[in-house]
Amino acid sequence: MTPTSVSLLDRLRDAGPDHPDWLRLHEIYTPLIHRWIGRVPGLADEAADLAQEVLFVLIREIPRFERRREGSFRAWLRQVTVNRVRSHRKVRHRRPIVGLDPAAGFLDQLAAPDGELAREWDLDHDRHVFGKLLAIVRPDFAPVTWEAFQRFALDGVPAARVAEELGLTENAVVQAKSRILKRLRGEAGDLLGS
Repeated sequence: MTPTSVSLLDRLRDAGPDHPDWLRLHEIYTPLIHRWIGRVPGLADEAADLAQEVLFVLIREIPRFERRREGSFRAWLRQVTVNRVRSHRKVRHRRPIVGLDPAAGFLDQLAAPDGELAREWDLDHDRHVFGKLLAIVRPDFAPVTWEAFQRFALDGVPAARVAEELGLTENAVVQAKSRILKRLRGEAGDLLGS
């Protein structure tokens, strides 16, 4: 197991441009950003390029990012994404769009902090990042430890039953959950929020 108490964002604040954690950030966030930009009406073909532009902004701005509350990173990322897409559309559409602009409406809804799309973003973000973080930390644990965690913490199977199925003590099952959640919290830091 790789011990760490410093989150990815904390490590990135001090990391040079060639540090492997920048690649980790890229691997975690590119699919999420790409998926959301792809939902903006009229931008599906440009989603990959725009997702890269959002990541460039993150690389430039993360050293100055300050957490103000739970979920502030995901809210900040959502706003960076909206702003980058708006800037792109402004350059692309030098003349104002006449009539209804579904992309502008979508972006306005996504930017509204208490809107339905913002809540959907938050849920999608946390599920996506949690899944990516699970994949990152999984190699740090023995297969039986991971299986105990999976069955007890994620699948909701009672600890006594998991212990019996895996030939472990009930305490070992509870400890597996505790160790993996601690590792996940250490890795996630400000990335996930309630």
